Amino acid sequence: MIFNKNFIFCSYTLLIFFLYPCSSFPQFIESDFKTCSKAAFYYGNPQLLPYPESDSTIIVSYYDLRLDIQSKPDLISGTAELYIRKKTFPENIFFLNLSSLLFIDSVKINEITVNYIHQNDKLTVLGWNNLIPDSVYKIKIIYGGLPVPTGFGSFVFGSHLSSPVIWSLSQPYGSQDWFPCKNSIYDKADSSQVSITCSENLTGVSNGILINTINNQNGTKKYIWKNSYPISVYLISVAVSDYYEYKNYYKYSQNDSLEIVHYVYPEMFAGLKGQLDKTPGMIDIFTEKFGEYPFIREKYGHAQANISGAMEHQTITTIGVFTDGVIAHELAHQWFGDKITCRDWHHIWLNEGFATYSEGIYIESMLGKQSYNEFVRMKMSDSKQAQGTLYVQNIDLISEIFNGYRSYSKGSIVLHMLRGVVGDSTFFKILRSYVNDTALSYGVASTEDFQRICETESEMELDYFFNQWIYGENFPKYIIEWSYEKGNETFYDIKVKIIQKANTNPSFFTMPVEIQVKTDICDTVVRIFNDSLIQNYNFSVKGKPESLKFDPDDKILKEKTGDDIYEKISYLLYQNYPNPFNPKTTIEYEIYKYDNVKLSIYDIRGREVTVLVNEKQRPGFYKIVFIPQDLSSGVYFYRLISGNFNDTKKLVYLK
Repeated sequence: MIFNKNFIFCSYTLLIFFLYPCSSFPQFIESDFKTCSKAAFYYGNPQLLPYPESDSTIIVSYYDLRLDIQSKPDLISGTAELYIRKKTFPENIFFLNLSSLLFIDSVKINEITVNYIHQNDKLTVLGWNNLIPDSVYKIKIIYGGLPVPTGFGSFVFGSHLSSPVIWSLSQPYGSQDWFPCKNSIYDKADSSQVSITCSENLTGVSNGILINTINNQNGTKKYIWKNSYPISVYLISVAVSDYYEYKNYYKYSQNDSLEIVHYVYPEMFAGLKGQLDKTPGMIDIFTEKFGEYPFIREKYGHAQANISGAMEHQTITTIGVFTDGVIAHELAHQWFGDKITCRDWHHIWLNEGFATYSEGIYIESMLGKQSYNEFVRMKMSDSKQAQGTLYVQNIDLISEIFNGYRSYSKGSIVLHMLRGVVGDSTFFKILRSYVNDTALSYGVASTEDFQRICETESEMELDYFFNQWIYGENFPKYIIEWSYEKGNETFYDIKVKIIQKANTNPSFFTMPVEIQVKTDICDTVVRIFNDSLIQNYNFSVKGKPESLKFDPDDKILKEKTGDDIYEKISYLLYQNYPNPFNPKTTIEYEIYKYDNVKLSIYDIRGREVTVLVNEKQRPGFYKIVFIPQDLSSGVYFYRLISGNFNDTKKLVYLK
């Protein structure tokens, strides 16, 4: 799932990627992303949405939702048929989750009316004495009312132009707001069916395949959608509007194609067609990297809604922003989130970190390594602002589960670092093995399940990696000291001391590290294993050393000082302060040789809006005060160019 914080809440990141030429800057834009003391959710309580208790004594194997949706007045009425198996007793009762704001007409078990209690968002079915353990029963609930959206907008009545738009977005706990369910991410139903009755000028969209459309001859139509794959309850969805239907196809064999169906507002189709047409190519890239599209017997598609982002409903993404990054992110969720779902919201990085990193995979495939490196650099910058463990400690707070710095950015960078540890070919073998593991496929997974796959495919012991990056906090801060002396013939002996600043959990980080030494004869890369707070290394290189660079390819999330970069630290661009700022901020930099210097401000679309410095300057330390003129609030970037030096940092202007 991706959301713009201006629409939902301010402790969430949205990175949206555009495919500019490789020489363009920036190649993607980032929405304003800052941590707030109180999230500003669009719906419901701004902070707390407690994890709902679900009945562990039952399993729901099938959902059949028959919904009559009308607008003006806004209302749903329907019948939900659930097939359940009661695993254990002691009592002949069980409960389902359903908002107390909806009314219930009747509850039946195998067509026999039973008593129930409906309060505190629980529908408790009472005292039916004929329940047999491990037998399957059909529970039929007739209900209705006006759903009150919670979280990100679990069920919303909206409009575009003069037409209604109705959509669901149940992640993480909103399914119970509009249908009776076992509100647990862990238990997947074997299959589902959703029937939508709506005005005949509208189209109802849901998961799976459209198996029938019925004209009711009363001004309404019924759309019947069948999903034949296991599905988590929060991935069941509806979307209704006067959609324009557009199809394209992904050809996955000589004789077979996957239908890709896009449901968009008619007035927006012409402008969106080019973006929609990129979807088959994205599926091709992800199929190569991850394996076959998981729901190949059904479809993939998009259903437009008035949301500032998107949500990866199984086989049909609900979407409001059609950029490359958003489309790629939600498509990747079909593997990471839908086919394999995190076991609980503590492990949400297995959904969101993987989908975010898949944006980078797409960028790398389309634009090359340089653009991928820029993607990683921006994600690392955000990751450094993450607080707490990647494992979500408090899943009662939606702002904790869907924290952009942590679950999205840092989650993606953990995968980038894992790729550096195991190597490219093994890394992608891991991803394919993970999504096709028989114990996990179309089920749920924890971090430990993923670690098992990683260790099997890499033949490495990776406890240190997962313990520190998933269950630890922060990132390493290195101080590098180095020297050299003449050895035998043309060789020089290098001495390197690596010092880590003390951390809390872990006390220091353990990582393989590459050290690059540039000499007057050649370049040498040495790979060492750093597993101590203070550690010394000795090695020899051919030729007289000119510079040394620690982790030259940025395979580690880190801060470092003391290594000699190729420019011999001839230039430094510092973070502006204060940041965010109003009405002014200070930008400092250092240059070490007389050269042309340009310092510019760019907006999030990469357009130069202000030039602060554009002249030759002598070596020294410079301080520039930036007072915006006629600029709106938001995220901007400042960029320093001098000689071969080029560095960019982010600033946030708040009016």
